[in-house]
Amino acid sequence: MDSQITLVDTDPDSELAPPDPAFGATTILDFDSNINARRLTNATVRGQNHIRYSVGTVRTGLAGMSRKTIFSQGERILATVQRRNIIPDVLTLGGETMRLGGWLKTPIFSSLPASFREGRETYLWKKGRDGRIDLYKGSGADTSTIARFYPSDFAVTRDRRRITYRAHLDLRAEADLIREKVFISCVLIVQKRKNAKVKEQDLVSVNSNELGLIFFYAIAPVLGF
Repeated sequence: MDSQITLVDTDPDSELAPPDPAFGATTILDFDSNINARRLTNATVRGQNHIRYSVGTVRTGLAGMSRKTIFSQGERILATVQRRNIIPDVLTLGGETMRLGGWLKTPIFSSLPASFREGRETYLWKKGRDGRIDLYKGSGADTSTIARFYPSDFAVTRDRRRITYRAHLDLRAEADLIREKVFISCVLIVQKRKNAKVKEQDLVSVNSNELGLIFFYAIAPVLGF
């Protein structure tokens, strides 16, 4: 029996980031919250009022399986990712079920570069500037950037007012042809990057605690403990 664990994390004070005219995006997907594996995330096509895509998470309650990530467009489910504790995660996409790593290929200990195939074409996500990630079509020397994900950012105005900009995914015409797979792969990569940061922070915290205990036991005799 699935149980909901998705939380809503919407920032009502955030604004839409100005588009980059040099990139020439034909479609911009604006996220209403930071992408997080445990929070509901909605994406809207800029210029439209209704939510276009949603990403949510449920807890499955099955042995060896922790969470299921669901990508949807209205009532239609686009893809699901069954998170598993030991064995590889499973992706269901386009009516096919496969290992997540078989479709979205990433390094074991990193989220980028990441690639997926559509037909005979390979698409490659790479790290960009200022926290951005860029999608390239092709893997040769003549690759071109066809999509860019910009994380949530802020700017300070001349009157020292802080403006928070929403995360957004900008797509050129070629990326818009496979928009759903670009969207799904992008969200999965961002989730993996955030999960890695959380684990890194947890590890630092554990190491700091251990060093504190070592220091305490080293000076305990001096303090009379």
